[in-house]
Amino acid sequence: MQTKMISDLSLVAIDSKVATSTTQDDSGDDYFMKLPQNNSQTPHMQPVGYFAIDENLRRALAREMHTTYSVDDSELPFQVHNYYSLSPLETVEAYTPGSVKQQAIKAQSISDGRHYTLNRIAGLQSGQKPELGVIDQWRQVQNPNVAHVYEAFITHAFGDNSLVVVHDYKPLAASLASKIAENQVPASEGFLWSIVLQLTSALSAIHAAGLAVHMLDTATVLLSPTNRVYIGSGGLADVLSMHISPSIEVSQQSDLRSVGQILRVLLNRNPENVVAVQGQPPMVMPGLAYSAEFKELFRYLNHHITPVITVEDILRLAGSRVLAELDAARRETDLLLDNLRLEMANGRLVRLLCKMNFITEREDSAGDSKWSETGDRYLVKLFRDYVFHMVDESGRPVANMAHVVGNLNRLDAGSPEKVMLMSRDEKSCLVVSYSEVKRCIEGAYQELVPPAQVWK
Repeated sequence: MQTKMISDLSLVAIDSKVATSTTQDDSGDDYFMKLPQNNSQTPHMQPVGYFAIDENLRRALAREMHTTYSVDDSELPFQVHNYYSLSPLETVEAYTPGSVKQQAIKAQSISDGRHYTLNRIAGLQSGQKPELGVIDQWRQVQNPNVAHVYEAFITHAFGDNSLVVVHDYKPLAASLASKIAENQVPASEGFLWSIVLQLTSALSAIHAAGLAVHMLDTATVLLSPTNRVYIGSGGLADVLSMHISPSIEVSQQSDLRSVGQILRVLLNRNPENVVAVQGQPPMVMPGLAYSAEFKELFRYLNHHITPVITVEDILRLAGSRVLAELDAARRETDLLLDNLRLEMANGRLVRLLCKMNFITEREDSAGDSKWSETGDRYLVKLFRDYVFHMVDESGRPVANMAHVVGNLNRLDAGSPEKVMLMSRDEKSCLVVSYSEVKRCIEGAYQELVPPAQVWK
């Protein structure tokens, strides 16, 4: 192969017996570059996972993504209002002044492509007029433990007169009632404290907006695989006008009492928490395994201490448990931010790889088959070979992610550090800086792409 001359770059002739020579197979095309003897690359190889997000987090996110985009076979219509690809989630029966059967349906929005949960109440009476305007108030509620409310509408797409309230979709989250039935709810005191504090946070935001849930129980509380709690039925009782309380204050007190009722349901799973009194129905009380602070909280939420429940008193009784909950949230945030930084860096490397592959082994717009073999494009090809086609002293391919990521990071930063690139014919090499290689990539990429479409 004829030696290529690159302007403004240092060309160094080397002997063909130098240890950095390349190996060519019988086909004459595929080749591998050997690592120089004095290369600073560490001899050990980093595992692939060293450069990727935490494996447990990756698996959890992959499972959520699979669940989000899968569509189960059902008899549901394909499209309702501005939502399509409907897939059933679960049907629960919630209790307020009366009972209401609520069907949760996953759907994708035509407007923004996001997935939402459509909470459907089927079979509205012909004379029943839902209060759709109250959704505007619920739309203002912002809390990490409340499935955000977006809109409500009436539709005949299901073959009847149905009310639909649209909430945020929480992948893999299911009602607390179904989790209890499937024995998927932890029994530890720490989990119960977390349930109480998360529900208290949600109710604090809802009550501050002058609203109440009205129908808070294990059927309307969602639990995720990471034990995140969400109130998933916000606005439903208000739209249906199902609450009969004379004032909003009474309804808000009912919400807080419901937290105690949820605790009773969770404790009732363990016979040690059920106290039998002769001549009276069995009573649910925390057993000996629970702390005095938790027992006091249970008595408070069930009106054994005072008839009025307040968020401030719950937080006072929780004490240091609030700090434990905050610490757990901060640790999760740190983990996600660390992995996000890593993925952001990986995204920049992907852009570099795309540009390099747009340039190498291709013709230009005029059909010149040698375009990628001349000028600055040839340097890009040599750098690609240096990064990906290395072999060890025995001629075995080196798939070292540390070598790949390290060189791509230097290239992305435009480092002035020098790197030695070998030609395929083993007759010459180029000593260039990473900044010069980056300039060559950007220049060649701009030759291919119109200025308005250049990817920075």
